[in-house]
Amino acid sequence: MTQKSAVGFAVLYQWEVKPGKVRQFVSAWADLSESLRAERGALGSRLHRSEHGTWMAYAQWPTRAAYERVGSLDAVNQDARERMLDAIEDTWPPVFLTPHDDRLDPID
Repeated sequence: MTQKSAVGFAVLYQWEVKPGKVRQFVSAWADLSESLRAERGALGSRLHRSEHGTWMAYAQWPTRAAYERVGSLDAVNQDARERMLDAIEDTWPPVFLTPHDDRLDPID
C-alpha cells in the first residue's frame, strides 16, 4: 500500500436536482463549498454528474473530527444553503470514506 499524499477524510454526497434548477444547484454548491473551505477548514470538493442524471460530490477534510466539528450547515453561507436545498428533489445519506490508497495525480 503506497500513499502518494495524505488526503484526510472524504464524504460522498448524491442528489437528484429538480428540473430547471441545475444552474441554481451548481452555483449554490460552489458557493457553499467555498464557504466551507474558507470558514470551516474543508480541503475542497468536486462535483460530478452521473450517467444516470444524479449529481454526486465528494468533499475532503483533514480528519473526520474536523468534518464533525462543522456540525450544522445552518451557520455557513445561509443563502447558498437555501438555494441548494430549493434546487434538490431528493438526496441520499452521505457516505463516509477513509482513504486507503491514493493513486490520483493532481491536475496542474
